[in-house]
Amino acid sequence: MTEADLPRRTVDPDDRRVAFTAQSWEHIRSVRPELLNELEAIMSTITQPELREPDPRPGRERFYRRHVTDRVRWMRVVVDFNRDPAVIVTAFIQRKNPTT
Repeated sequence: MTEADLPRRTVDPDDRRVAFTAQSWEHIRSVRPELLNELEAIMSTITQPELREPDPRPGRERFYRRHVTDRVRWMRVVVDFNRDPAVIVTAFIQRKNPTT
């Protein structure tokens, strides 16, 4: 995948539109390079989360999915719903169980 393939769009379980944008890609590329090949796992965490919880920042939500790849115990994806469509802010591998 390249930036030319962006934005990628999906919907969450509440049928809200969510986009993975060039800004999302740049964040992953610079801060979470281990996830550069995990776009499908990131998107599936949004569409089929096992857990969801509010993020400390207003208007944001955390989506969690377990075992999205062989090497990922939990993936957390943070989405900003203050925009339309909502935007994926970050994603990362979480080794511990979510606290909810």
